[in-house]
Amino acid sequence: MAYRQIGDILVARGAANRDEVQAALRKQLASEERQRLGTILVEGGVISEEDLTAALAEQYELEVCPCANPAEDLFLEEELPFPFMVEHRVLFLSLEEGATCAITDDPTNWSSIEAARLRHGEELPVYLVTSSQMDAALIKVQEFASTNLKTMMAGAEIFEAGGEWGDEEEHLRDLALEAPVVRMVNLIITQAVEKRASDIHVEVGEYNLRVRYRVDGVLHEAEQIDKKHHAVVTSRLKLLAKLDIAERRIPQDGRIKMQIHGHDLDMRVATTPTIYGENIVIRLLNQQEVELNFKGLGMPDRERDLFIKMVEQPQGFILVTGPTGSGKTTTLHTALTHLNDEKVKIITIEDPVEIRLPGINQIQMNPKIGMTFANGLRSIVRQDPDIVMVGEIRDSETADVAIQASLTGHMVLSTLHTNDAAGSVARLADMGVESYLIASAMTGALAQRLCRRVCQNCAKEYTLSRAQLMDFPEATEAEYTLKRGHGCEQCDGTGFYGRMGLYELMAADGEMRALIQKSAEAGPIRELAKQKGTRLLRECGWQAVVEGTSTIEEVRRVTQWA
Repeated sequence: MAYRQIGDILVARGAANRDEVQAALRKQLASEERQRLGTILVEGGVISEEDLTAALAEQYELEVCPCANPAEDLFLEEELPFPFMVEHRVLFLSLEEGATCAITDDPTNWSSIEAARLRHGEELPVYLVTSSQMDAALIKVQEFASTNLKTMMAGAEIFEAGGEWGDEEEHLRDLALEAPVVRMVNLIITQAVEKRASDIHVEVGEYNLRVRYRVDGVLHEAEQIDKKHHAVVTSRLKLLAKLDIAERRIPQDGRIKMQIHGHDLDMRVATTPTIYGENIVIRLLNQQEVELNFKGLGMPDRERDLFIKMVEQPQGFILVTGPTGSGKTTTLHTALTHLNDEKVKIITIEDPVEIRLPGINQIQMNPKIGMTFANGLRSIVRQDPDIVMVGEIRDSETADVAIQASLTGHMVLSTLHTNDAAGSVARLADMGVESYLIASAMTGALAQRLCRRVCQNCAKEYTLSRAQLMDFPEATEAEYTLKRGHGCEQCDGTGFYGRMGLYELMAADGEMRALIQKSAEAGPIRELAKQKGTRLLRECGWQAVVEGTSTIEEVRRVTQWA
């Protein structure tokens, strides 16, 4: 069937004149995005959305939706394929006397319209709506789906009340591929992305299955699901991660790659057996959102300039310290991205390789085949690298090899779990590394934490007196006007949106090396570092509080052991 051009229809209907259509055509040809002609005319204010919808209805021999507000008449039930509907912009409406119709704002999407007709019958009427009407309806659909996670599987035949699951692998595999399970797992992951979660925790208890999201470093419970769904939910996640669904006695690790809302999502999956069943933790990494530059890290000017100067040295040993989830890996990958050049060879050994860096040789640690940090590092040194990154110093063997590599002309970057920068020297000494080797190799140590940012959308000022800030020696004034969030839709009621880094950078000069060689105790090293200008984590946090970017409670939470 040959359709009339949309421009001709708009001119014939009197919605636009020929010159306006020709101008929009020229803009369409000049644009790299190749926007549709109707969209260009609407964005340019030449025609209204209603004009475009009426013209499209005439072009494709459809009708405009008779409902003034389609979002109020949506047909919603738990069994609908919501991810498909949202992605393809095809929804269902309930008409008078129980009749159902489909709506869309894209009449060219025939495959999705036919899929809707397959579900509700070939005679299903299809109406056109404006893009604004469709957007409003999609918001309501997503709200319905997110609030019905618990009942997503209600009524599905594959779940029998009180039923017990056998050990048959094929039975579990078949169940994990059923549509209700697929939709539920997809919804759990999609909600995590929408809430900006870094981790998903699927935890089984005595009576239920609990889903929690870690947002800005803090866990929030999303839903509790009947425990009888545990076997199929975990089996579905293990299938996606290419794990053995029949093995529940030992921990397993895998990866999932999928697209959510057009973004590539890389997920690391770890299972752990507990007394009630398997727990699963999923680490989410949105490749498009990884910003590997020092400006993106938010490091203060002094610390940033000094750290860049350290990593640009031709050889040395630099440690980034802090607890799990404090951003150490991101800091090191930012340094490697800064150093990455065709004139240098960079090799890393990591566990796991979370961020792919173009032009850098990255090795995945695998203890099962003998590829430990120490063994891998020995092999790396024979590959003639200029810069080496070791994911973590976990034992004396790795520490010895890393320090020897730094002393033989390589720049070695690594991480260590200590409370502050000075503690890294004491930890190496505890591992058995001689003090004179630490003093000779050490270029510097960076301790860091991530604290939540105040949501600027709902931030309000308040005052605290000096007496309420006794644990902050930096607070010398009688009263301070600070900020904190009071909760809004943007921050999901938490008062925080995003995170920022707190940094404590210690450089090793001649005087510091002499002290390290004499004694590896953290106390004297910390005092000398402070004399040399090092700002402690708590001092950096206090600066964030004064600037209104974080709160007293948040800084106390993340620096309590520092």
